[in-house]
Parts: sequence; C-alpha cells; structure tokens
Amino acid sequence: VQPAAGWTLTWLDAEGLARLSNGSRTEVCLVEGSGANWVVTLRGRRIAVAVRTWRERVLADAESASRGHDGPIEVRATLPGLVVAIVVQEGDEVSSGATLMTIEAMKMQNEVRAPQAGRVAAIAVVAGQAVGAGTPLLRIE
Repeated sequence: VQPAAGWTLTWLDAEGLARLSNGSRTEVCLVEGSGANWVVTLRGRRIAVAVRTWRERVLADAESASRGHDGPIEVRATLPGLVVAIVVQEGDEVSSGATLMTIEAMKMQNEVRAPQAGRVAAIAVVAGQAVGAGTPLLRIE
C-alpha cells in the first residue's frame, strides 16, 4: 500500500495494523484488501483507496531515477522484508544499477540496486533486520 505523497506506511503486524506518518503527525490504522482494492480504517472511518502495484511503483521509481538526480539520494525499501545481505560498505563508490543489498520478501531474494552512481555515505540497516516498505536503507552522495 502506497500512502498519499508525504506519508509513509509502516506495517505493525500481519493482521493489517499499520502506522501512517508524515513527520509531524502519526496515525494508527487498519489496512485491509488485496491487489488494487484496499480499505483503510482510520479513527472509525473506512476509506477506499486506489493502490499502485509494486511493479507500477518500481517502474515509476526507475523512470524517476533515469531522469538523473543531483545531490544525495536516500535509497528506501520498496517492499517489506528481511535484509539478508549488504554487499557495500560506507565509503564505497557504486555505479548506477550496482547491487547494494538483498532483501528477502515472500521467500524471494530481491536485489536493491543503486539508482545513481556515487559514494555510499551512510547505511541505515544491518543484515538480519526486518524492514517495511519505505524504510530508509542507505544514502548515496
């Protein structure tokens, strides 16, 4: 589920409990559904939401990255999972498309790749850590 621009969604449990946050405000909600049909229950109000698929998000992110980017960029998890391997270290130079780490989700290994060339400035996670969609993984400068 991709929340409205400026909001991040963090799954709290497997039953659909989630936290929505925009930096200044945090709400706990219930998220139900599948595919493109989801309902968010927030403060007793049920809201039907349209959801982009994971594939649509990845394609949109790739298109955005292909336009180029000046300055540092924060690489975030595109889906919830478990960080199983980090193949770079802080200070490493990486090329666009280079594998940075691997996240296991739904028993599949998903490579996280660099959206641009640069230097790994900071790594925000460790191997074995569970991450939610949108969790900051590392920063490239």
